[in-house]
Amino acid sequence: MSSLPSTLDFFKAKELLFSEIGSIGFEFQSEKEDSIFKFSTPDPGKEKLFESIGVIRNYIENFRIYNFENGYFSLQGLNDNLFEPEKNLSAKIRFRYAFNGTTLKLEVSKRGDFNFKELQSCIGLFRFFQDPTQTERDPKAILIKLGVDVYDPTEEKSKGTLLDFESVYGYEGVKDQIMESLIMPILRPEPFFEITKFTRKFPTSILPRAVLFEGEPGVGKTTMAKIAASICNVPMIYVPIESILSKYYGESSQNLAMVFDAASLYKRSMLFLDEIDSLATSREDGLFEATRNLLSVLLRKLDGFTANGNTITIGATNRKKDLDPALVSRFDRKIYFPLPNEQERAQILEGYAKQLPMEARLRISLRLEGSSGRNLKDFCDYVERRWITQMIASGKEVSAPNPDFYLESIPDFVWK
Repeated sequence: MSSLPSTLDFFKAKELLFSEIGSIGFEFQSEKEDSIFKFSTPDPGKEKLFESIGVIRNYIENFRIYNFENGYFSLQGLNDNLFEPEKNLSAKIRFRYAFNGTTLKLEVSKRGDFNFKELQSCIGLFRFFQDPTQTERDPKAILIKLGVDVYDPTEEKSKGTLLDFESVYGYEGVKDQIMESLIMPILRPEPFFEITKFTRKFPTSILPRAVLFEGEPGVGKTTMAKIAASICNVPMIYVPIESILSKYYGESSQNLAMVFDAASLYKRSMLFLDEIDSLATSREDGLFEATRNLLSVLLRKLDGFTANGNTITIGATNRKKDLDPALVSRFDRKIYFPLPNEQERAQILEGYAKQLPMEARLRISLRLEGSSGRNLKDFCDYVERRWITQMIASGKEVSAPNPDFYLESIPDFVWK
């Protein structure tokens, strides 16, 4: 992964600030050896002041309280590795808050030049305090801008494309687990609180906050998440890996943090992180700093969502063994999606070759052992294209392929 230089000089930093938040409402200056970003805003109150520390945490992993007085406090950045001794603390980034009940003055300073993550923290703070419509923003618009898809059951219903369990053949055991891990906790959350009054010395919630889907590609992990969202009538936020990763240092973790923050604007939602193994490889294998930062943000956000409670996070992987143990431990439930068996393959084929009798579908299923639901769809697509081509060449009208044509097409279809 390529990266920006370790620091940006004053003019490049100023150019980045202007491109992201305009040129009004803040000051960016160089005084002696310090780079300083500062702005003023009406005093937002203690609660929002506290929340702003979370904005800093999205970009600066480790920091300490440097001063804490009535009407003033400051935070100072530390090394990414807390086990390394601190050197030259005066050169670390510092966030100074001064407030008097009517005005907040916020100053971010550093000896020398800011790096990209530090500038992003300045931008994040400015937007957090200066955007008067923050709580009214459309989360879907934010997510789409990040390259994230939003599956909206209301829109799907209007188009007549709403999914349910009948859309997937077989997988009865998986459906049961989806029902108890995702659907019922959203549709009927109260009993999940009530039951611990009868079982626990200290009653608490047993609502799952994060669920891991594990299985080979094409076994229906994404489809099952959409079905759960459809039944619950909540949006499913689908996060493809390429929408998060960036060539710029620190921007991938920023993008991931923004996705979680936007998801929290929904009253209820499901957040689907596809190919989560690409985001969170085991730290035992050694990590680049950018990947470590990405994993750190993911762990923090999952912990935050546990307290938040309005979003269930779904991680999907076909390489669970590669996931960091700390991440795996954050998931309340792990659901394994097996490849379909012979009977289930025949049932799946009914959805794509309804003209075939069950006996013929079972014969085809037997020949396609080890295939996933996606493989079976691809196979039927291949057969139909091949059949139509022959119909056109022979001048015949289009009709449905017969069982023998499916069977004779198998050797030429490569799906593994």
